[in-house]
Formats: sequence, C-alpha cells, structure tokens
Amino acid sequence: MSTWLWIALPLLFVVGLFVGALKDTKQIERSVKKNRDKMNLKDWDTEEGKKDNWGVPPGEYHADDEKKGDDKNKD
Repeated sequence: MSTWLWIALPLLFVVGLFVGALKDTKQIERSVKKNRDKMNLKDWDTEEGKKDNWGVPPGEYHADDEKKGDDKNKD
C-alpha cells in the first residue's frame, strides 16, 4: 500500500502541474485575443529592413585578415 503512495502521489503532482499549465495558457490566449487592439505589435517586415550600424561597412572587415596581418608584423 505504501509503495503505491510513493508512486501515485508524485505522479498526481506532475499531472496537476501540467493541467494547471494548460489552464493558464488557455486563459492567456483568451486575454490576448481580447486585448490585441491595445497591444503595440511590431511589424516584422519593416523591422527586418532596419539594420544596426556597427561602424564597419559590410565586406571590409574579416577576422582572418587581421590575424594574418599580425603574423606579418611580428617578423
């Protein structure tokens, strides 16, 4: 009898966690559907067009070239 308790109680706890998580996700989905017009959603098509400027023009910096140049300067 006690071995069944050691097996069944943790399993019930894990099943309860999964059921609670499913209920929470359904509640979140409902609230998102209700409040979708109030959210500031990003338009990913325009976000992809924006690129960060890191100060190095594309195609001019290569890490391999820098390592080769250091070897030449050591001689």
